[in-house]
Amino acid sequence: MKKLKLSILIGALLGAPTVVMADEFKPSVDLGGAVKVKYFIDDANESSKSNGGTFAFDALELDIDSQISENWTASAKYVFKNSSSNHFIKYAYAAYNGVEDWQFQGGVVSKPFGNKSFISHNWWESINYYMGFEDDFDLGAKAIYSTGNWTSEVAFFKNSEYSSSDTRGYGADGFTGDICVATDAEGNCTDKNTYNNEETNTFNIRQSYVFDYDKLTVQVGASLEYGQLYDTVHDDHGTSTAYAVHLDAQYSGYQLQLQMVDYDYDQYQANKDGLYAMKMGGGAYEVAAKGQIFAANIAKTIGYDWGTVTLYNDYSHLTPNTDVNANLNDSVINTTGMSIAVSDFFIFVDHIYGKNAVWIGGQEGLGIENQNDEFHSLFNISLNYYF
Repeated sequence: MKKLKLSILIGALLGAPTVVMADEFKPSVDLGGAVKVKYFIDDANESSKSNGGTFAFDALELDIDSQISENWTASAKYVFKNSSSNHFIKYAYAAYNGVEDWQFQGGVVSKPFGNKSFISHNWWESINYYMGFEDDFDLGAKAIYSTGNWTSEVAFFKNSEYSSSDTRGYGADGFTGDICVATDAEGNCTDKNTYNNEETNTFNIRQSYVFDYDKLTVQVGASLEYGQLYDTVHDDHGTSTAYAVHLDAQYSGYQLQLQMVDYDYDQYQANKDGLYAMKMGGGAYEVAAKGQIFAANIAKTIGYDWGTVTLYNDYSHLTPNTDVNANLNDSVINTTGMSIAVSDFFIFVDHIYGKNAVWIGGQEGLGIENQNDEFHSLFNISLNYYF
């Protein structure tokens, strides 16, 4: 990604005299971002199929990375999506690097849970993303200790970056509000479930280790999460717990990723249908309150003189706990595609195939009761230009 670098030399452009000693540190700010557009066909949308798909603006992203001093940095990303009301902070934090082998971060920081990078290669990501276990950011503090092949991460999050009733945001968080579960012929809501959960006081721990065997690199790890779910009506708390084990192996351009997550959103006032509510990206939806998520991905990266191509197949599967509600069904997302990196462009070409998966085929949740158990698909091309 290209970025525009600003420094104290700006002072000279403004007419202020600047004297810099040979070994003197120069603060700097890098400005950058991305413009993203997409083309997609939704097989469950008749107008999308009849029109040969839809070409649309996806997002404008603005990045700021600054070197404040020799030991302090700061980074932020703000995203404007294709809706005037859906713009949000993805991350915004300061980092301190003044202690050997340590880094400390504070602000809206990434949650250390699951695979250290992503547990997916594609634009849509995996079921983990829509459950808050992949590529998630919240408001808190994190400490990272790296020595040799070991990396230890500990974090505390006071709450999500936006309130639990605000559906804006990049990653999935708990939702407070009503979700319609039945409508009449005119589309009016006739039945709804009400949720009162606010994620708070959440601790995360992730431990990982890298085995390095010449061309083979294997990263293994385990993650834990424990937090409170504040019931805004009854002024009491439930709990959220999760653990994960994960593996990321790479050999001569090939990559294998495996992960298992076990989670439990134990609400103070439990939903009788065994459901929990989450929100992100301007919407809210129901998910199974307890279950497991399995992911298995394979990829191959090929380098060329002009750039790189990565071929992949990403598979994720949610199995809900049915002790409370025997009608809850599995959710599946399988994405076959490739990404292409050329200069300042990055392109995804994906066939996304899923069932009982939120926003695929008009589905409204994950691990919920699925009436038809049918698979639906999205064909998506995402073109991203970084500046």
